[in-house]
Amino acid sequence: MSSKSRRRPSKAELAEQVDGSLEQNMALAEQVIKAAQQEMAEKARQRIPALRMGAVAGTLGALATAASYRMNMALLEKKLPPELAAMVAAAVYSGGAGAAALAAIHKWRGLPAPLPTETARQVVEVIADSKD
Repeated sequence: MSSKSRRRPSKAELAEQVDGSLEQNMALAEQVIKAAQQEMAEKARQRIPALRMGAVAGTLGALATAASYRMNMALLEKKLPPELAAMVAAAVYSGGAGAAALAAIHKWRGLPAPLPTETARQVVEVIADSKD
């Protein structure tokens, strides 16, 4: 091979290539970051119903120990002994809070993790394709 066909690029040519690839890498990194942010936001939006159900469970739990408990105690004590009335009221409110908490857990478990897994998978595929 002749020395002309294997000539080294000049510093200016190298600088242009580095700047060009740096700009391409920066643009690619920005796209990946935006895609990851969008994916995480979508997954967070999917969790809103489960969070709402959790709030319902918390509210019902608070009601179990608040004024509603006292009102039910007064009503139940008309027909039952005070100890039994307290047990019935506690069981009813605790059961409602437990049911709401179970519903929230089931909704939460069915959702994907709030991580950009799809974006990461796509990046891995692109890198693997570029190596081939």
